[in-house]
Amino acid sequence: MAAAPPYPLYFRTYYLYRVSPFHHGDSPLLADRALRTHATRLRDQLKGDNVRGVEVDFASTEGALPNLGPLEECHWDLLGDEDAFIERHRQLFEDVEASQISSAVGASQARGIQVTLDYERQSYSALLLRDPEAKVSPAGFTSLPLLLVKMPALIRDIFLNYLRTNFDAHVAPLKLQSIFLTSTLENYFRHLSAPRSRQSIRDVVRQLQVQLAFPGSTTVLKHIDVNIAGADVLGFFKRGKLLPNAKDAPFTTALRSYLQNHLALDISNPKVQISRITCGSFTIQSDRIKILAPDAPDDSASGRSGTPETTASQRAVDDLYTSLVREAAGSGKFLPDNILEEIREETPSSTGSVVRRGRKRAVSNTAPGNTAAKKTQGRGKENGRAVDGDEDTEM
Repeated sequence: MAAAPPYPLYFRTYYLYRVSPFHHGDSPLLADRALRTHATRLRDQLKGDNVRGVEVDFASTEGALPNLGPLEECHWDLLGDEDAFIERHRQLFEDVEASQISSAVGASQARGIQVTLDYERQSYSALLLRDPEAKVSPAGFTSLPLLLVKMPALIRDIFLNYLRTNFDAHVAPLKLQSIFLTSTLENYFRHLSAPRSRQSIRDVVRQLQVQLAFPGSTTVLKHIDVNIAGADVLGFFKRGKLLPNAKDAPFTTALRSYLQNHLALDISNPKVQISRITCGSFTIQSDRIKILAPDAPDDSASGRSGTPETTASQRAVDDLYTSLVREAAGSGKFLPDNILEEIREETPSSTGSVVRRGRKRAVSNTAPGNTAAKKTQGRGKENGRAVDGDEDTEM
């Protein structure tokens, strides 16, 4: 069997958005029929077709983006965890009947929805994701608060407007605060340095880049890139543990002390923002993110259940995913007050209970070197189309 493609969350630079709960009435959004209906409607808008005899307001993207070729397919599919993703790929490769494929991921187990646009020469995608531990929404609504989008600006605008008009949803860019970026990095180091971790900071982090920005302070200096060699990252982390008031953020505290002493630059000043962090497993900015596939579990290290234990990098990616969803939903730890107030106003009340379940992990970390191939056989033969891999040089 051919190797499964990378899990959609990995190897792509996504723009971040937060979305209010989707209103869909009595028709469940995560049902196959509803997903097919929305795929058809979105395709019609992107192609510039008429809808019920009324001309669509948006111009056709096919003429505006001639390098893509015509839009061939539009899919809305349930997105499960990585185990379900690999199983679905196996079924598509083996030409399993469609009815059996659709049952591979149930609505209750789905992480969210994957929207895929297949043009002749390029494919794009978006992910609508929900909290893995909170899957109950108010009646007539479905909460998918985190939206990740990898599309050109023109196509992205049409897609976002489709969500707004068809689900009466508020869609807004998700702006991550500096403290969210540094907390993500500190949590990553915390997992790598844990006693049970078989990975280490020295082995995993080859280079670390921290970008400092000065919005509104100066027009001369836009940002400063601080590059730290992998061999020095562990030294900063250990040094930070010896500094006062650095229990929860040893690396950031050590970096702050170093820059203060050597550059007279105080990164705790409100006019200084940490705008981007790049390390071995992820690149995270205030408005976008790219996650690399975590290392596979070590088969030689099995837990009590007999299954391989997840690696430190896997646990860190799990935490990052959950933190992003909760930040988008308004339940994160680092949202400013004005965003919290806006989210309260746009979110319908609910008396539903929160369903909690254990998170399941698998690995689909095929390198993205073959992403120029077409989708699997269930969606046509290879014809040279490029998958929506990362082409953003800024990240």
